[in-house]
Amino acid sequence: MLKIGDFAKICNVSARTLRYYDDEGVLKADFVDEASGYRFYSLKAVEKYKKLVFYKELGFSLQEIKKLLAATEEEEKEMLKKKKGTLLSSVEQIRGQVQTINGMVVGEEDQKALSGILNLPFTNDPEVVGKWKQCGMLRDEKDFTSAVMLPPEEGIFEEIIFMPGGAPVWSYFWTKGILYTSSGKHSSTVANPYRTVRQDGEHYMIIYFCAHNNKTVPVLYRQVDTIVYSEDQIRPYIDKVDYPFVEDPAVSGTWSVVDFVRRAEDFDPARQHTPKKLLAITDLQFLPRGICLKYARSEANAPKARWGINYTKGLVINRTQMTAEEYIIKNFDGKEYLLVQHKSGDYAFGGYEPYWYVFERKDDSV
Repeated sequence: MLKIGDFAKICNVSARTLRYYDDEGVLKADFVDEASGYRFYSLKAVEKYKKLVFYKELGFSLQEIKKLLAATEEEEKEMLKKKKGTLLSSVEQIRGQVQTINGMVVGEEDQKALSGILNLPFTNDPEVVGKWKQCGMLRDEKDFTSAVMLPPEEGIFEEIIFMPGGAPVWSYFWTKGILYTSSGKHSSTVANPYRTVRQDGEHYMIIYFCAHNNKTVPVLYRQVDTIVYSEDQIRPYIDKVDYPFVEDPAVSGTWSVVDFVRRAEDFDPARQHTPKKLLAITDLQFLPRGICLKYARSEANAPKARWGINYTKGLVINRTQMTAEEYIIKNFDGKEYLLVQHKSGDYAFGGYEPYWYVFERKDDSV
């Protein structure tokens, strides 16, 4: 039998994580000394831990892994098939996100690297998967008590969740040693190196953020759990989307983008709030039976990205993204404009009020 410390060294994992797995019933100790409370593991538990890590890297939650470790061969196959379907769905969603981002960065030399970054090979770092809480900016990297709290600043987060596979969360994604963050209106990406440190039984991370003044800011985070989160768990804002279809002849047809504003009442046809080259969504097409086609900019010489969603009177509905975006039609000097909420990750993950896209009616096809 192996003591928990020896078992942790063999498996290259912290004793704290093993105790967490034991408490959750995922990887129970083979024996617990009642007098000392020490946990002991058999050599067979090493193989069980390897399977746990394997399933974790595939994106299974701890509760799912618990079932997998106790499953029959047939039950395991069924769970793997189900996960495969979920992953394939996620791949399509991420491809759509990449297309949208590509469309937003056309023509900017420093932004061309973004699509290249997204296509770089991913290097895993399983020990960072989970949730991290900010402790503050370090005045002395060797003294964690020197951390001072930062005022809210774009790109430096109070909380960071490292998803398996480096999957994007809101406006950041990662690979081993680097946290990539989107800046501005997602028009460029910044590579922020990180390193991890274990101290006093805690797991810490120092992320070297590039601040607006181009100075490096070392920010300390503490790992609060090692949960493999699903998107449903990390997204606090999910809209009701099961609305019945109500026809709206007033919105039928194709609309072409003209602006992007903070609030609907801010729009003024005589004033351009957002440069047109930064407008990612280009057109909306409202078809019969509640079908809506959304078009986005793509890379140079490539056709526009297009995907189908739904609408009902007053709302554009994306059931995959679980968003219901309000739309209104306004008339300025006899000309109709369509204003549609844009519920991006800022809304879904950050809880911010959505901005509004503004469109004008277009007679020809997209």
